[in-house]
Amino acid sequence: MEAEEFELLGLNKYEALAYEALVLLGKAGASQLARESGVPYGRIYDTLHSLVNKGLAVIIPEKAKRFAPAPPEILEKLLAIREANLAKLRRDISSLKSAYKPAGEEPVEIVQGKRNFYKLIHKMPEPKKYDYTFRFAAEVKPEWLAGARKRIRAGIDTKYLVRHCEESKVNIEKWKSVKKLKIKKFDFDKVAGQILDDKAVFFALVESNTTVLIRDKPFARLMKKLFEAAWEKAEEV
Repeated sequence: MEAEEFELLGLNKYEALAYEALVLLGKAGASQLARESGVPYGRIYDTLHSLVNKGLAVIIPEKAKRFAPAPPEILEKLLAIREANLAKLRRDISSLKSAYKPAGEEPVEIVQGKRNFYKLIHKMPEPKKYDYTFRFAAEVKPEWLAGARKRIRAGIDTKYLVRHCEESKVNIEKWKSVKKLKIKKFDFDKVAGQILDDKAVFFALVESNTTVLIRDKPFARLMKKLFEAAWEKAEEV
């Protein structure tokens, strides 16, 4: 057996090396065992007495103290103890898994700054039914365009209200390149946001550089109705 295998039975590195050398030598003194095993001489006595306490070595009562290995069958007992401990650990882990309750997400999160804005975006749930978005500057990112295409392919109702002006005109044309994306223009000022699946509402307040994420179904349903009312009045781009 390799020293690493002894370690699997609960022996530390020095105990594993000393026991392996002891089995090969049959019986030996501490100095010889230190040389043959590679255990530092300053640690050999502690290591050998630890093996004795674990039943893996015996002391031969001679004028010069010598040590001999216990029969290898003792390793089977250590293995059985190890297996019993592992079985108990599995049961304990199983109990913990059953009792575990993930910490609930905060229903409202408010952050400031552009960096935190993008962090909060990644916390938005992936929609399965609808994605209603209102965009102040119609900002474009490649991953947002790809996300819109993916949602449309999945049959998700994807509607964007955009503020149509000279500032946003170029970005709107990029959004219009997404086939079957529904876009209308609507007059709103310095706010952007998103409503997803009656689950979450996302607001970006431009002037205060503040972003709000609200996870509340009744509120999301209300915002959906307001969006749909605005959509009916909005004009095609």
